[in-house]
Amino acid sequence: MNLFIDTHLNDVIIILSENGRIKKEKKILNEKQNSKIIMPLIKKMLNNEIPESIIVVNGPGSFTGVRLGVTIAKTLAYTLKIPIYTITSLECMALNVGEEDKIVGFSDKNGYYIGIFNDEYTLVGEYEYLSNAEFEEFSNKYNVILDIKINYEKVINYALTKDSINPHIVNPIYIKKIDVEK
Repeated sequence: MNLFIDTHLNDVIIILSENGRIKKEKKILNEKQNSKIIMPLIKKMLNNEIPESIIVVNGPGSFTGVRLGVTIAKTLAYTLKIPIYTITSLECMALNVGEEDKIVGFSDKNGYYIGIFNDEYTLVGEYEYLSNAEFEEFSNKYNVILDIKINYEKVINYALTKDSINPHIVNPIYIKKIDVEK
């Protein structure tokens, strides 16, 4: 059984998968107290079972959300001595778009996270964060695909084809500058 954790925005998505199929899934949408609910939720879903591996969405997204999911995933992988795999929020989106070359993105209140992927789901260049004004100009030139329905079974199975990572070197991906960095 594999444990999938996604907290890159205000939502908490926890999935248990086995043999390439989703076994259990829990989504808590737009919760403001994720740090209080995520560990009890994982414990309840695991029901005293130990996962074989952990897949975590390591950003980009909300600074606190990404940090929360990654910290929990790293801690569980290290203490349980199980493999950990990472996948980015924008990779999850790109995997669910049929176009050969694709620009995918999602927004927060101040702007948009953007990733450009080729037909093999490989990032072209780097992830970007655009202000709302910058995004408006960008989207006039390029077709950015937003609001993508995610097939988590596909995402999990793809993530498991990657190499596992030492939990100590799993890091969040932050691309949005915080006020003190501007």
